[in-house]
Amino acid sequence: MSYSRSLSRKRRDFAAGNPEVNPTTTYAGVHAAPFVAPALKLATTLTSNFVRQIDGIQNKAVISSFSSSGVIQAANCDFNDNQSLTLGERVLTLTDLAVMEQLCRGTLLPTWAGMTGARETMTAGSPEFVNFSMATVAGYAAQGVEDNIWVSSGTFAGGFLSNSGTFDNAGYNASIIGASLPAANETIVAATGFDAAASVILGATGAFHVVYNNALAQCPAILNRQDLAYYCSPKTAGNYMTALAISGAHQGVNMQSTNQAFESLQYLGIPIHVCPGFPDDCLLLTYEENLVVGSNLNTDYTTAQYIDAWQYDGSDNVKIVMRFGLGCQIGIPGDAIVGAKAAIFA
Repeated sequence: MSYSRSLSRKRRDFAAGNPEVNPTTTYAGVHAAPFVAPALKLATTLTSNFVRQIDGIQNKAVISSFSSSGVIQAANCDFNDNQSLTLGERVLTLTDLAVMEQLCRGTLLPTWAGMTGARETMTAGSPEFVNFSMATVAGYAAQGVEDNIWVSSGTFAGGFLSNSGTFDNAGYNASIIGASLPAANETIVAATGFDAAASVILGATGAFHVVYNNALAQCPAILNRQDLAYYCSPKTAGNYMTALAISGAHQGVNMQSTNQAFESLQYLGIPIHVCPGFPDDCLLLTYEENLVVGSNLNTDYTTAQYIDAWQYDGSDNVKIVMRFGLGCQIGIPGDAIVGAKAAIFA
């Protein structure tokens, strides 16, 4: 092939595969949803619908709840409001968050080509590559969302169980649940209460047992809820499965010992939700509707940007920016029981 023909082909490839020099492609509002939604909704707790989700919030949302001392009264000819219904309100406030990542096209391109079977004529400026880059970043952002809704890293004001990124006394006391939970609903679990030993985690001092007993004493009505669940970390779930497998002189459930899989877990018929962002050595017992996660998804306040930095700064980089709001709140704090070691409640 002559030099002129080769140069001509390169020019055609550049024109076909690369957009005009434009520093940024911005998607806002509903157009940002295909990119921002995975960053939010792929978090395990959210995609499994373990909590109530409210989207379309611009800044704040009021979470209303009713409690009653009994609406039944003696019949009479007049209207007599016995004022037995009490309206409770809690405010969910969004925190503005951002994802800012710079990726090298040369590093990402082989992975994209291998996963998509991209043709040789496709370039790293194609819409397919843009979508792949955005989706890759969104996937990692979802992991961050999962961690933050339970144990906030500090950039997100208000994790359910910590506000500092660490599940300790200070982080718990500043958290959404810790700052509002009645002291009687905080259950101290023995130091070994989360261990895998069957005699412990399945026994009278085991975490699941003592949390359940405290629910009987403090808020027994929640035990009738259809969406009631335990929430725990993968470590706690793993210890519970091990205990089930080695119980009964190592015969285990179904007499199969460790030669079995537990597709779902429950304690006394209550489902156990395993959340990757949940802290170790902790249990939460409440109903799904009581835990609320809100976002500004599908509003004009969400944006996603794909910036072709390589076109104007001499690098081989693209920059990806996503901006969105996220917030957590608990509806009725008295309808939740938290179990943890004594140091958390000290």
